[in-house]
Amino acid sequence: MITRNRKRGKIQVLEILSNRFPGLVENIRSTIAASERAFEGRLESGSHSYLWEHTVLVVEIAFRIAEEEGLDPLTAAAAALFHDAGKFVEGRYHENNEPEEEAAAGLAETMLPASGASPNLTRRVAKAVRDLYNPRGGRNRLASVVHDADFLAKAGLVGVAGFFIKSTLRGRGLEDAIVHSLSRELTYAACLPSNMRTKAGRQSAEKKSSAALVFYRRLLAELGEIHGRRFRIRKIRIPKPGSRGATLEIRLVHPAVCGVCGRSWRIAWDTESGIKCEKLTAEIRCASCGERLSVSFCLPEIVDQRSRARP
Repeated sequence: MITRNRKRGKIQVLEILSNRFPGLVENIRSTIAASERAFEGRLESGSHSYLWEHTVLVVEIAFRIAEEEGLDPLTAAAAALFHDAGKFVEGRYHENNEPEEEAAAGLAETMLPASGASPNLTRRVAKAVRDLYNPRGGRNRLASVVHDADFLAKAGLVGVAGFFIKSTLRGRGLEDAIVHSLSRELTYAACLPSNMRTKAGRQSAEKKSSAALVFYRRLLAELGEIHGRRFRIRKIRIPKPGSRGATLEIRLVHPAVCGVCGRSWRIAWDTESGIKCEKLTAEIRCASCGERLSVSFCLPEIVDQRSRARP
């Protein structure tokens, strides 16, 4: 039976998973943390795992979405627990172009039975993980719940905080992060509601999208007022990957004028298919002195209404 913490009024999802599947949470936490350390070259076993922190958020959001969508929340939480478990298996990332979801599903097929999960639950969780970013995965309702939870965990003001944490870890200052990475954040925030596969996910996405966009716009405005460093948000429509005639709106952030000569910019862009996404590369070039900026990121997935999970 699912119970709520009386003091905080909150369901303790990891505790429920630990009780239902003894040893599972600790085993997957250790696996995720160790693979992350190996990938980053960190040796200390007690260091913080950002991937595990993200996983916990996804588990909690998936549990709530599943409840609202009329699905078993415990199964959704179990699937969310594995959704990123294959990202850095053995300290490697996308080795041999193999999607990380395949490795994550393999871990689920090993760890869940060892923790007492039934063959049926194990099969459903593994299939959901494999279907997460499969173009046809929107028809798998369990995969759709975890898919939406994954994006929502990186969105809103929590997503804003994560953006600055990752920028700091990569050695980037504020303006450097804005020039090289904010285009992706703004594009994903604007597209977030259209990226949801569930009704509950879309309702949450509307609020998170608005909060992030307002924050970033105010940040850029304040930088212009205080530091005199003005940035422009330029909206560009490009063909939507995999769709005939449909377009996708990209938001490119760049200095209002060239920092070398003060002249205007010219923008050229191109896309190419990657392992898991369609990748955009935009070249921002000064029309006068030739100064260049480059921005590259995976395009957001815009869910086709016809492929959404059926109620």
